[in-house]
Amino acid sequence: MHPIHVAENTSIEAILSFIEEETAKYQTKYIVLSFHEDVRDIEGKRIVEMIKKHFDIFVILRSAIPNHQQNIEEYFSYGVHGIYFDKPLGSYSKEDIEQMVFATELFPRGWVFANVQNDKTKIEELLEFSIVPVPLKEDVECVEFIKSHEKFSRISRNLIKSIPLLDQRWAEYSLADKIKMKMLLETLNLRQKLMIKSIDASFNSSGL
Repeated sequence: MHPIHVAENTSIEAILSFIEEETAKYQTKYIVLSFHEDVRDIEGKRIVEMIKKHFDIFVILRSAIPNHQQNIEEYFSYGVHGIYFDKPLGSYSKEDIEQMVFATELFPRGWVFANVQNDKTKIEELLEFSIVPVPLKEDVECVEFIKSHEKFSRISRNLIKSIPLLDQRWAEYSLADKIKMKMLLETLNLRQKLMIKSIDASFNSSGL
């Protein structure tokens, strides 16, 4: 995982420099971004726009599970390609699941992730709702269980190589891989622009 935490005083130059170093060192095609609570939504959008302007990479937002669906709509409006729900140890409540399922209705299939203890019952629960489980600690057997699961194959397909949150052993990309990811990135960005316009229109009409 390639995380970067952004606080209110984090400069865009520092963010871009970090990403440049990560992409050069690890040949990564994605970044996991999290924002401190003092970062306003409009600033979060600006940061994501700058990242996507300078780098052809997938941007995943790391977040706690919010209490309201409107928060997830706001996260989507940042322009991130996917979301990773990072919850402290413990089971997911009914309300948690409802919020994450709502996220699967906004984000493309296979782009909603959630951390999970290496418990096969909990893993299967997330897969049932089209949420990609991410083990809290590296466990090859657990990863293989997820990847070979029937429901996972319907959720993620080949995205695992683009966004290896689940299996971080991917380190090399062929030319064909890069072309496919470039096409996927362009498709997601176009889809987002259309959906973000719809969400922004909804916010404006409700006076938010």
